[in-house]
Amino acid sequence: MHAIKCSMFCALSFLLIQWNHVTAQNLIPNPGFEQCDQCDARGFKELGIGYGANNPIDWTAATFGSPDFYSIAPRTGKKHGGFFVGFAKHEYLTNHFTNALKAGAIYQFSFWTKPSTQNANYAIDEMGVFIQTGPAEYKQAEPLKQLKPTYESPDQDFLKGPDYKQLSFNYTACGGEDHFIVGRFRSLSKGDTSFIGTKPPNNPGGEAIYYFVDDFEMIEITPPTLVDLLPKEIFLCPGEIKKIRIPAPYDQGIITWSTGENLVEIQVPETGPLTVEVQLQDNCKTILRDTLIIRTEPNINIKILGPDNVCIGDTIELEAVCNGNCFDFNWNNGLNTRQIMIRDTGDYIVKAKTICKELSDTFHVRALTKEIKSFIKFPNVVAPYGEETNRKFRPSVVKHEANRVIEMKLLIYNRWGQKLFETSDLNGAWTPNADIPMDTYIYLAEFKYQDCDRIRNSKLTGSLSLIR
Repeated sequence: MHAIKCSMFCALSFLLIQWNHVTAQNLIPNPGFEQCDQCDARGFKELGIGYGANNPIDWTAATFGSPDFYSIAPRTGKKHGGFFVGFAKHEYLTNHFTNALKAGAIYQFSFWTKPSTQNANYAIDEMGVFIQTGPAEYKQAEPLKQLKPTYESPDQDFLKGPDYKQLSFNYTACGGEDHFIVGRFRSLSKGDTSFIGTKPPNNPGGEAIYYFVDDFEMIEITPPTLVDLLPKEIFLCPGEIKKIRIPAPYDQGIITWSTGENLVEIQVPETGPLTVEVQLQDNCKTILRDTLIIRTEPNINIKILGPDNVCIGDTIELEAVCNGNCFDFNWNNGLNTRQIMIRDTGDYIVKAKTICKELSDTFHVRALTKEIKSFIKFPNVVAPYGEETNRKFRPSVVKHEANRVIEMKLLIYNRWGQKLFETSDLNGAWTPNADIPMDTYIYLAEFKYQDCDRIRNSKLTGSLSLIR
């Protein structure tokens, strides 16, 4: 059962890999030499520097040699390419990429090659590819020994044929490369050839060794990756010392900090930004740059806001206000929110934290004295035939404060001191009879009530006008 599962998984993985390979874009135009607008009836065309067989141009010669389009022994299709690799002649094919290579991306380059099928006497090793930026036009007939190949097939691994052999390598791009050259970049010397013919030639050094090539491919297999030399930002508290280090393997490069230092690890300065440049010791001499934002804590304070007095029985809100990033609020009454509701007098202390420090503030809440006139009022006009609210004389009490009144006595007198009305009911009201003349009258109200911190006695007096 396990073997079946593994087989299915492996087959699926193989199919996915093959699918990714098939769907990847080949960056080499006319990779199999199938298009040849200027080929003769035999399917043959000699190439030169700057000119090829098609328009727009794809394959051309990189040197004074004349590599070819052929139709003798293609690996696939009907055509292929070919060139001399020595002794007597050295030729090179060159082509461009359809898109310039992306810095840091990994590409796979491959092609197929074999010795010519026509009187081949020698096989060679060290077939190579050179990838470059800009067209390949080298006005020379001798081998391109001045170039260090991007890839060479192994020394002593002779490409003998008779079948095509694939040569393949991976290449990490510097960025911007858009052309390549294929051929042998070394002169042939002793040990660089292997006899594959039927009869050794009289003058081996005069031999012109020819190789066929076909089915070139250049595909991106790994996209570029962003390199983070530094974190995006760092936070420094006043007086705090932090160090920053270039991570491996980039710490092996040539490092230049914006502070002027060249060390792998430095102390983070108090202010920023901090930048770094690292030149890698790779073939591209890649230069990486990164920037670190340095953040510091501003002057943060905390303050308690709210009423500084409370009446017994009432509830007030206190709020801890912070002018920055504060957290972990703790009050001395055990609460841990920014806002708290309190009923008691006394000192209230709040503590909170910032990234760098702990803050605190103290707020004193005292008892409030509440006078009777702050929640009980009397009208100064009575109009029996007027609006409903003015027809009777009685106290107006703030609704939620009515329970403070323990006792009340209301007396009304005329101007000669004669008592006209008396009640001990807070809701009691004087309604003047029709025989009560229009005049000014005096009222006296005596209260026993609950102040904020004690029971008090209080009197309210005033005059009222009776109008009809």
